[in-house]
Amino acid sequence: MPKLSRYFIKSGMVYLFFGVLVYAISEFPGLQWDIHLMPVYWHMLALGWITQIIMGVSLWMYPKGKNPAPKNGSTITWIAYLFLNFGLILRIVSEPFLYLYKEITIFPFVCSIFFQLLGILCFVLEIWPRLEPQGKK
Repeated sequence: MPKLSRYFIKSGMVYLFFGVLVYAISEFPGLQWDIHLMPVYWHMLALGWITQIIMGVSLWMYPKGKNPAPKNGSTITWIAYLFLNFGLILRIVSEPFLYLYKEITIFPFVCSIFFQLLGILCFVLEIWPRLEPQGKK
């Protein structure tokens, strides 16, 4: 299994653990929060866990074709990994406080969306050529 696939899958497991932890904290009986943790929970599960597991497995399972990828992954896939995770972390730290401190948190929040989109775009650019039929040249 390529190194980058392992990173995507392990990162996904970390997001799963902390996503469930965030949910448990936000729903703990008797605690009242002024911040909104449910969007953070959903992003940690949807983009952090599920999406990264799918990305890691697809990079591992779909062959590179005529140009084999370096054993440690191509530059564009590393950019996808870094941008997606940086965007998720920015979102995790900014979104809960968006409604309380909008002036301070709106910029990191918008940047997080930008980084997540760039990460997904880089992944699509990497995986798209791998989806050609086997016999096609």
